[in-house]
Amino acid sequence: MLQVLTNNYSSASTASTQQITMSTSHQPRKSILVVSASRHLTGVPIEAGIKTEWAKEKARHIADHFDNVGFNIDPKDVPNTLKALRHELVGRSWDGVILGWCIRGHVEFTLLFEEVVAVCCDVKKSAPEMKIMFSTGGDNIVETVARNFPMDGGV
Repeated sequence: MLQVLTNNYSSASTASTQQITMSTSHQPRKSILVVSASRHLTGVPIEAGIKTEWAKEKARHIADHFDNVGFNIDPKDVPNTLKALRHELVGRSWDGVILGWCIRGHVEFTLLFEEVVAVCCDVKKSAPEMKIMFSTGGDNIVETVARNFPMDGGV
């Protein structure tokens, strides 16, 4: 059963997070932050992509092991977006952060991408166990997580 829990944090005007929880498990779940510019580019927030991807058959055997949280980058308000991202990253213990193709695959976002990576790397200094991951698109979130956190029955 898919359950969506909303976290109403929004320091930046359009940056938001939403936690996607797949189901309960006896093992500690890994927390993954998915950073994307999909809302800016397509009008669809990353939370919708997370929900769709983790509901697919390919995620069936591993979905119970992960909590996925979307973070929507706002390229029109970089200072507040970076501040909100840093706040989100230090606000809880993350096992991994995915930097999506929507932010790293567009030439016009190159400087923003560099700044996002710098924030992630800076936070990683005090959280060395946090993995920084890169997806090839919204349809590659599950594979990106499985590649970085391998387990039996994975994708």
